[in-house]
Amino acid sequence: MLLKKILRSPLIPMSLFILLITFLLLSITNSMVGLARLCFGVLVFCMFLWLFLLKLYNHKHPDSQIKPFGLIPPEFREMDEGEQWVTYRACRNVYIYYSFALPIVAGICFLFSGHLLIPICSIGALGIGQYLVYWFTTYRILKRVE
Repeated sequence: MLLKKILRSPLIPMSLFILLITFLLLSITNSMVGLARLCFGVLVFCMFLWLFLLKLYNHKHPDSQIKPFGLIPPEFREMDEGEQWVTYRACRNVYIYYSFALPIVAGICFLFSGHLLIPICSIGALGIGQYLVYWFTTYRILKRVE
């Protein structure tokens, strides 16, 4: 059960996203090529580790498999109506988050278009914010139910 919680946790895609943004930021700066390669290596290692754990889980639990590259993210819990409602509420909050975050980030990218790091950091902040809003919403709702 712990492996299922880990694989369905939004922390895995969020950490992979953070590693990807970090790699992009470090690869832009010419002085940190070694650190960028290390970050890329950690990203590839974590991706393969996630895929290995996913394959292990799917082999042990063929009745409740998690698709690694499906259109529906693995953190969605849609087994019954209650879990669908939790997903609905979390996605609704993410949509609300984007309704005010996207114009702000667009303005920041427009104002600082001469700087290459600002748009990448802004996109990274959008992605991290999305995962945080989704995770906190599901955590708050599930905590209330227990």
